[in-house]
Amino acid sequence: MAASTEPIQSILVGAGNRGAEVYGQFALAHPWLFSFTAIADPNSARRAKFSRQHGISETRSADSWERLLDIARPSDLVFICSPDRLHYEQALAFMEKGCPIVLEKPVVVNPRQCAAVEEKASEKRARVIVCHVLRYTSFFSTLKKLLDSGRIGRVMSLNLQENIAWYHFAHSYVRGNWRNSALSSPSILAKSVHDLDILYWLAGAPAESLVSMGGLSWFREENAPADAPERCLQGCPHSGTCPWYAPDLYLTENTGWPTSVISDDTSLAARRLALEEGPYGRCVYRCDNDVADRQDVLIRFKNGVNASFSMNALTYDKTRVIQATGSEGEIIGDLDQGWLEVRTFLHGEKERIQMGAPVGGHNGGDVGLMRDIARIFGRAESAKASDGADGVPESKSSIEASLEGHWMAFAAEESRKKGILVDLDTYRNNVVSTRETVNI
Repeated sequence: MAASTEPIQSILVGAGNRGAEVYGQFALAHPWLFSFTAIADPNSARRAKFSRQHGISETRSADSWERLLDIARPSDLVFICSPDRLHYEQALAFMEKGCPIVLEKPVVVNPRQCAAVEEKASEKRARVIVCHVLRYTSFFSTLKKLLDSGRIGRVMSLNLQENIAWYHFAHSYVRGNWRNSALSSPSILAKSVHDLDILYWLAGAPAESLVSMGGLSWFREENAPADAPERCLQGCPHSGTCPWYAPDLYLTENTGWPTSVISDDTSLAARRLALEEGPYGRCVYRCDNDVADRQDVLIRFKNGVNASFSMNALTYDKTRVIQATGSEGEIIGDLDQGWLEVRTFLHGEKERIQMGAPVGGHNGGDVGLMRDIARIFGRAESAKASDGADGVPESKSSIEASLEGHWMAFAAEESRKKGILVDLDTYRNNVVSTRETVNI
């Protein structure tokens, strides 16, 4: 496939943190690869800012994604970075239009939607890349190569621990947009579909069965200290002893993430007003959150590999720690510290592999994803691409390769709520057979 010399003509649905600050900023830094030519977002300030940055005319700046659907061409690459519950309808609409799509995770928020999207993508032969950015990190890419090369023999088990960090979980999953499953989705999907996807990718086979347990343990009203008000700025008597006291988190010199999320205006006065009136100033024990703050999943894959996954909100560090065991050795590693260690049994040898400092967010995964998108759609980087059967370069995270983790997340939530072992094939077949009669 010949590489094009023109940037990829792109349109953005949702100018939030991911859309504007990650993909939008990458395009500004790499104008020969991407050019955003249209934007849809109901927030007029965000929409105007993005339009100014990218030179988008008023006629191509819309307050609704449906207006973009009217002007989109099948050749336009559509970045869908809207709230989770809008992904399903938007993805189906742009697939119908024939546009290639870059779709933020989660793709959908319930299993019936998952079945419908799988069917539509297959029917339309849609080109959809899911933003499973961990696949594009040096850390997990290196680990995948080591496992596939047989470095530790036959892979037996994978043990992955996601340490979300006390402040991150409170920001996003207690006070923030993903706090309530009815507003977004369960945390095992919204936060940890990355991890279930990685386990599936590393194991090299679909899941056979799984069991899960966990729940919302700490961020509950009964755990609030005595006399704690509804909002931190209402004279909370525990301001000096609470790790989640909002002014200490958001009214500092740091105006980057997560502070940048609470207000489009990052001045001190605007941020203080946001804490007085918005969701991020609420006491963490008095929010409308209901998603699990700890959850464990045990998985059996169809090739005999076993895996365990642990998601924990109450950790000091924000990182992922993994152990892979095999018939001839083991590999351990820490994502944020950027190292893997291969330990072989025969001579007790140990090899430490240092990843080096990553460029960009998600430990370099954001940049890796964008470069892969450029490769897929025929820019200069595509020269070394391996093509699929139809001559189109293959993606690490095509929709065909990326929905398995979603099915695992839905099954894990089913298991957690009902206290049962879930057989994945039976679960999926039941969803597919009943989805036509259920509103999705």
